[in-house]
Amino acid sequence: MRVVTLLSDFGSRDGYVGQMKGIVLDSCPSAVITDISHDVERHNIAMGSFILETTAPYFPKGTIHVAVVDPGVGSDRKAVVVKCETGIFIGPDNGLMARAGERLGQKAIYEIREKEFWREPKSSTFHGRDVFAHVAGLIASGRQPEEVGPRVSKLETLDLPQPRVAGKTIICQVLHVDVFGNVITNVGEELVRLLPKKTGGSVEIRSGARKLQAQYARSYYEVDKGAMAVLLGSQGFLEIAVREGNARDILDLNPLDKLELRF
Repeated sequence: MRVVTLLSDFGSRDGYVGQMKGIVLDSCPSAVITDISHDVERHNIAMGSFILETTAPYFPKGTIHVAVVDPGVGSDRKAVVVKCETGIFIGPDNGLMARAGERLGQKAIYEIREKEFWREPKSSTFHGRDVFAHVAGLIASGRQPEEVGPRVSKLETLDLPQPRVAGKTIICQVLHVDVFGNVITNVGEELVRLLPKKTGGSVEIRSGARKLQAQYARSYYEVDKGAMAVLLGSQGFLEIAVREGNARDILDLNPLDKLELRF
C-alpha cells in the first residue's frame, strides 16, 4: 500500500481531479489517495510551492506527491520525478517542487521520457492525468523512479532571494497569503531567532511607499482585535496578521512581493 497525494489548481467543480485519481487506482488499486489542496490560485506556482513545502513533511515516509500547477503545459518544460530521502515528487519542472524537494532531502531528479510512462493517448493539455498521475500509479505499484528516463542535474527554482538582515531591518518577500489573510514571509524560524525582537515591541512594516506599525507577538491573542501583529506562525515562517481581520487587505501584498520589517 502506497500513499499518493494530489495538489493542483484544478478546483473541485470539474472532473479533472477525479480523473487523476482514477488513473492512479487503475495502476495501483491499493493506493491510498489523499488531497493536499486543489484550491491553489490558477497558475500560481508560488502558492502551490508553499503549500506543498509545508504539507509534504507531515506524510509517511515513501509517500508519492503529485503536484500540478502547470501554466506551461505543452511547452518544453520538463516533466520530472524527484526522489527524496523521505518521499517522491512528480510534476512539472517549473519551480513548483524545488523547495519541497529540499525539505524532504532531495537525492535525484529524473525526466519522464520513457513512453511506457505516458498514458496513451496523451493529451497535450492535461499532463496531470496522462503523465503525472499515470507515473504515480506505476511507481505506487512497484516501478522505480529511475525507470522514467534520464537523470537531470537540477530543478528549476522560484525567483525568490534569501531574506537579508541589515541592522534592525529584515528585507524579505511574501511566500504565501493564507485563507485568513495572514501574509507569510520567507523568513524562517532559524532567522527569526536572530532578530532583535521583543514580545510586545513595535515593528514597522514597509511595502513600497506604505509604512504601517505592528506589534511583535507570540500569538494572535496577544494583540487587540483589529490590531496588526508580526509573529512566528504555525508553518515555521514569520508572518503578518491582523487579529480577527485580514492583513492582506490592509497591506495589499501578494506572493513574491518585497517588504521590509524594522524592529
